[in-house]
Amino acid sequence: MKPHGLLSVLVVLGSAGVMAQEGPASTPPGPSPETAPVGAEPARGDYEVRLKSLREQVDDLKSRVFDSKTRLMILGEQILNNLITESRVVIIHRNDASSMLTLEEVLYFLDNQRIFYQSGREGNLDTQREFSIYEGSISPGNHVLSVELVYRGNGKIFTYLSGYVFRVKSAFNFFAARGYETRVRAVGFEKGGLTTPFEERPSVRFELQRSKVAADAGTDAPQGPGGR
Repeated sequence: MKPHGLLSVLVVLGSAGVMAQEGPASTPPGPSPETAPVGAEPARGDYEVRLKSLREQVDDLKSRVFDSKTRLMILGEQILNNLITESRVVIIHRNDASSMLTLEEVLYFLDNQRIFYQSGREGNLDTQREFSIYEGSISPGNHVLSVELVYRGNGKIFTYLSGYVFRVKSAFNFFAARGYETRVRAVGFEKGGLTTPFEERPSVRFELQRSKVAADAGTDAPQGPGGR
């Protein structure tokens, strides 16, 4: 009877050992910390890479635009400087008419292009003895300056003079020399004397001066049409 009982105990213990080994094996495996997917981390990394690349492209574009603007500014200054050293013109109006005439309108054309207009309603022209009309670069060569002046008789001196209105027109041909500043002064005045009829007195004369503005220009400015 003893050997049989011992055998039963061994069989029972052996069955228990088998059950202990098979228990954990039947449990479904779960994700381990080492093998679990990261989730959104790869997508976030790609986004940061693309964002960095986009920023670099924007910075490069800004740099190119800035360089282009700088080149355009330099080119514009060079062109302007070249024009200035090529030839310049200064046009001045002077009113030498007597108090018997009141200047009401001033109109200037340079090569058939209007460059100045002012009326007495916009300011008291009669009190300005001399003022600038135009100053800037001009192509070398021949040019035409046209002037129109409107005078009215000063009725404060003699009442009958207020009925006189004069429109005086005159043109002046001048030559703009390369490397020089050409200064043209148009002077409104009264020609003749006391015996000259009042309606024939209003007139315009022109005065011309030149001065060198370029270092490589010649010592003598060539005289063109209208030069003095």
